[in-house]
Amino acid sequence: MQAEKPSRVTEMRRVLEQEILGGIIAPGERLDERALAERFGVSRTPVREVLSQLGSSGLVTIKPGAGASVLRMSAKQLVGMMEVLVELESLAASLAARRMGIAGRKRLLEVHEASRAAAEASDIEAYDNLNRELHELIYAGSRNEHLEHQAKLIRSRLRIYRQYPFQHTARPLKSYTEHDLFVKAILEGDGEAARRHMHDHMTTGGSIWVDMVVSMPPVGDHD
Repeated sequence: MQAEKPSRVTEMRRVLEQEILGGIIAPGERLDERALAERFGVSRTPVREVLSQLGSSGLVTIKPGAGASVLRMSAKQLVGMMEVLVELESLAASLAARRMGIAGRKRLLEVHEASRAAAEASDIEAYDNLNRELHELIYAGSRNEHLEHQAKLIRSRLRIYRQYPFQHTARPLKSYTEHDLFVKAILEGDGEAARRHMHDHMTTGGSIWVDMVVSMPPVGDHD
């Protein structure tokens, strides 16, 4: 029984993570330990472990006396996190242009080319997965572990909301076109161009932020 626990915990986390990211479990919704234990046919101990892992990934908040709930942020908080992420992404692109190794550059190009096919096919799920891998390759290519950790943490917290702009059919193609600019700059070793194009991609005149905020589900007070 003890040996089966890790696989069961992993499966429970996968299911809950998919439901949170897919909007089935809404931001702010409480995650009741007893109900989850009954649903998955387990004791509360593995449920607590799963909730703790989801808390570490930034998808769930756990408050003493109040239990766990899906992360809920106001528009002000979302934009504040995006402002930080823009600068981290821009720096990562600049550093990756100088520091990314041969294997990393090869994989970056492979993922970029695969994302074009997904964009042209309007395959939102495939494009979203490739988009995440591409950005994470750039974080790794920066060879700055602190930057990589912070960027991944912010992205994980924004994932609940950042999926919505991609629901517009034209967005993946536009995103791919923007990617093409900074990917080429990184492969050419042009740090300044990589930084500039990444910054433009992440802001796009503010339209990405507007799309994200107006498309997100209600999150309560937007002060």
